[in-house]
Amino acid sequence: MIEINNLYKSFGDKPVLSGINVSIRDGDIFGLVGISGAGKSTLLRCVNGLESYEQGTLLVNGTDISSLSGAELRKFRSGIGMIFQQFSLLERKTVYENIMFPMKCFNYKKEEADARIHELLRLVELTDKIHSRPSQLSGGQKQRVAIARALAMNPNILLCDEATSALDPNITKSILGLLKKINKELGITIVIVTHQMEVVKEVCNNIAILSKGELKVSGSVQDIFLNRSEALNELLGASGIVKQGDKVLFEMVQRPGQADQLSRFALTTGIQFEVVWGGLDRYADSIAGTFTLAVDKGDFAKAEAYLDETGTEWRKV
Repeated sequence: MIEINNLYKSFGDKPVLSGINVSIRDGDIFGLVGISGAGKSTLLRCVNGLESYEQGTLLVNGTDISSLSGAELRKFRSGIGMIFQQFSLLERKTVYENIMFPMKCFNYKKEEADARIHELLRLVELTDKIHSRPSQLSGGQKQRVAIARALAMNPNILLCDEATSALDPNITKSILGLLKKINKELGITIVIVTHQMEVVKEVCNNIAILSKGELKVSGSVQDIFLNRSEALNELLGASGIVKQGDKVLFEMVQRPGQADQLSRFALTTGIQFEVVWGGLDRYADSIAGTFTLAVDKGDFAKAEAYLDETGTEWRKV
């Protein structure tokens, strides 16, 4: 469990995190999202003690990070793996040696480390690359090595800082599939910093949206996207969709397992409308979405009656 309460951090006179309250349960895949400069990477680095903070508390499995130093802090960090956008592999070392590196720092026995390396290479599906160097690997393969290295010390938390931003869409999908596999099979809590909404929808269960160092909204991915908070609209660039004139705008919500709301509305009411925003998306293993419709003012009463009578989840824009 990661518990962050009223966290405040600054760089000099400039606040970068202010009043952050986030709770991440064990075994979750949690996203920290926001535009560049929102403070999400700084918050991630506070979790493993790479960054300090001035106020508030940050507890990881009940341990107050601010109380640790020296050997205690190093031991604490060994329980948290981290992967980065640019892989951060040692170019002159082989795949085997890169994964070995953290275990060597903690004086693992060679036999134990060797067995762990082979186990991890099977997990990330790179057993045939054991003696290769990073220059001989693709971007996706490099990230798989980085993931294996991050898991070398048997961490219970894995931090991912824009880990797929440098990869193409197909490779990104395969890396996200690997992260889901790690989460499911090993029970590791994963915290993902990203600005890619497709990453959030694909793997995250819960998210927090940060803006200018402040937490704007947090909750389940489906609820955040389907409820369309102002913070999400600003992040998606959807704040300017409202039209004026003789049109009324409203938003229909289609949650997982529900029938096609848009087709039912069109066939039942016969109202002409324009879809000005939205659509269906995949959230992990579920399909859901919202549709913002524009109808003539004269048709809105009929539309409202249909929505209320059928129990359709909707809201006026």
